[in-house]
Amino acid sequence: MHTYPGNIHVHSRYSDGSGSLEEIAADAAAAGLSYVITADHETLGGLPEEAIRHGVAMLVGIEINHSHCHYVALNLSEFIPSNDENPQLVIDRVNEAGGLGFIAHPFEKGSRYLEKGRAYPWKIWPVFRFQGIEIWNYTSHWRGRDPSLLKTLYWFLFDRKGAMDAPSSECLRLWDCYNIHNYRITGIGSSDAHAFPYNLGLFKVKVFTYRYIFKTINTYIVLEDELSQNFELAKQQIIGALREGRCYISFDSLHSGSGFSFYAAAGDKIVQMGGEITARPGVCLHVKAPARRSQIRLIRNGRLFKVCDGSQAEFNVAEPGVYRAEVFFRPLLRRPRPWIYSNPIYLR
Repeated sequence: MHTYPGNIHVHSRYSDGSGSLEEIAADAAAAGLSYVITADHETLGGLPEEAIRHGVAMLVGIEINHSHCHYVALNLSEFIPSNDENPQLVIDRVNEAGGLGFIAHPFEKGSRYLEKGRAYPWKIWPVFRFQGIEIWNYTSHWRGRDPSLLKTLYWFLFDRKGAMDAPSSECLRLWDCYNIHNYRITGIGSSDAHAFPYNLGLFKVKVFTYRYIFKTINTYIVLEDELSQNFELAKQQIIGALREGRCYISFDSLHSGSGFSFYAAAGDKIVQMGGEITARPGVCLHVKAPARRSQIRLIRNGRLFKVCDGSQAEFNVAEPGVYRAEVFFRPLLRRPRPWIYSNPIYLR
């Protein structure tokens, strides 16, 4: 199997980002990414510019809705209008157009230091028939951290990793709940990159350049074949992996997530993330982490099931359930840090 890192939910000059698609692709290549998915507000203006640029597959999506219930939609050729008060209608229209949709930053919180505390959470529940959800959004996570101005400046200037403690527990519970009830929702990580200057108290700073943010929260797709150098084929591979849940999230600021794997094996049968296998004796879940200083946690139906230290683990399981893996990175002399989140494997 082959894994490829990418950054999802990036804003360009077509809305409120600061970079062109060409500039974004150059920064993504410098950061070692294989693909980028833009999601500009209320526009598919960048669609004619989709291509492989600097060796990076540049896909163009759209972020729909205004004040809340933001929805990131991919694989569209036609504009879908916003409907903040009926987001289910937006989801359904994206599906009818053959698109792939992700609920964006569903539990976002505001910061008194950014945009006067504005936030863009998902306010209307329940909704159905969406394909995925952002479980870890880098910019949104920072927006929700609201300590003193001094602490915020310290994090920003000296310890940006320190502010990234973990995905929100509410979001993980929501994701697990949908999957336990067999809705098969793909979890992705995203950046919400804009690369434009903010007024941070008395200071004006460019918060998170593209090149910096492309080394933070990334989503790795898992492919049986190598990622094509033909753009249309590469686009199908990327969309297919995200649709099927053959992907995982990595906080690459801690350590590269390249080399992670999570799969189920029973005899000669191998099932990757997003797949389903019959629950029976002899099923083994295999986890491989890209660093020796790792703590591997197996989650079953949203609850911690087993824990082990090291870079590899095998779990013999026979009970039906929704199983996913979390990997915590163990810095020297410091507590383990949340690092990698897999998509589930379903034992039915």
